[in-house]
Amino acid sequence: MTDTGQIRTIDFLIGRVVLARETANKLGQIYDLIVDPLKGTLGGLAVRMPDQSLSLIDAQEIYSFGVDAVMINSDLAAMPVQDSPLKQSPLARTVMMGAKVLTEGGKLLGQIANIYIHLAPEEESPLFYEVRSSLLDKLLGHSLYFPASWGRALSQDGKRLVVADDTSEKADHTLHALETRLYGPPPEPDPIVTVRSRSH
Repeated sequence: MTDTGQIRTIDFLIGRVVLARETANKLGQIYDLIVDPLKGTLGGLAVRMPDQSLSLIDAQEIYSFGVDAVMINSDLAAMPVQDSPLKQSPLARTVMMGAKVLTEGGKLLGQIANIYIHLAPEEESPLFYEVRSSLLDKLLGHSLYFPASWGRALSQDGKRLVVADDTSEKADHTLHALETRLYGPPPEPDPIVTVRSRSH
């Protein structure tokens, strides 16, 4: 998989065109991302096909996340929902957004306000949650950012996520802090070299 080098909101991918690498056929557009709730990683893609039906693509079938299109291995990777082993997995935006997050001790930390992804090369792409109680929390810097792999249990309807009691202490309060802690500071941009023409 091609790396963007950044943690991005899932909206970065939703709506992107999906093409088959073997045939160059356009399969559709990304409707939502599929969450692997136990690993906290991208499980696959839900794709809106040209006939408006929904197909699911396993993450292992994704070849690259390009700037203009997501490339998958073949046309056959897109399976109708009823035939896909991913059909029971939750969708990130449709199901997980708005889910209540509670600790194992029963304390409500807030709701999932946003979901982020790190498109990692040659490995599973981890997901991250932004949890807050209200919009005011974001303005005051009270949001919690933590890896989706910290989830201990997800209710069958996807409306409640249980996390460890120390999640609020271990979580970061900005996305930048989370990204820096996990992946280091972003690389410095190359200096711009100005070449001046000599006057004769």
